Amino acid sequence: MRRALLLGLGLLLLGGCTTLTRPERHSLSEVRALADQTARLYGRPPIHLAVSPDLDAPPGSYRRGSFSLNARALTSPFRDAIVAHELGHYVLGHEEPLHGTTDAELERDYQQRELDANAKAVEILRRIAGMSEVRALKAMYDYLLGVQMARERSPQLNLRGHKPPCEEIADLLTRFPTQRAWTDSLECAPVGAEITGFAIGG
Repeated sequence: MRRALLLGLGLLLLGGCTTLTRPERHSLSEVRALADQTARLYGRPPIHLAVSPDLDAPPGSYRRGSFSLNARALTSPFRDAIVAHELGHYVLGHEEPLHGTTDAELERDYQQRELDANAKAVEILRRIAGMSEVRALKAMYDYLLGVQMARERSPQLNLRGHKPPCEEIADLLTRFPTQRAWTDSLECAPVGAEITGFAIGG
């Protein structure tokens, strides 16, 4: 499983083509539907979606009311997690300016947004994609673990704006204390006193 996760993330992080195949076009239509449903449920304006032509683009990115996907993400097993994370930024209004005034404060604010988007993604997968909380949390965990393994393989991997993936996983699992029966034994799970337990809002 670790090898499959690593291979999948490695392909995503290498970028993708810009000419979409039939399966990619079908996947894109599903992603558009998910984005439209998210906008309606959360009372947000429509969000623009594009497939990035940049071969070095990350799997997904969000900026000022629009998000883009690397073409490879469209047929990745991590697609739903990637899309839900970017929609998490959108639902949380992360187009607003960061509050920090120093470089260190801005970095902390940016990293906090990424953590919050991870948690909101679980909610979106549950409410919009119809997943159970267990399945939604596992989808996000598997994606972040794949990023962690890709980073272990390639320490130079650019994760600008993010905490180390293992720290993001620990934060995510902490937010779902009712799932501890199965998450406590996972790789990168928070340990004992680190678990405070709180729920995501909205």
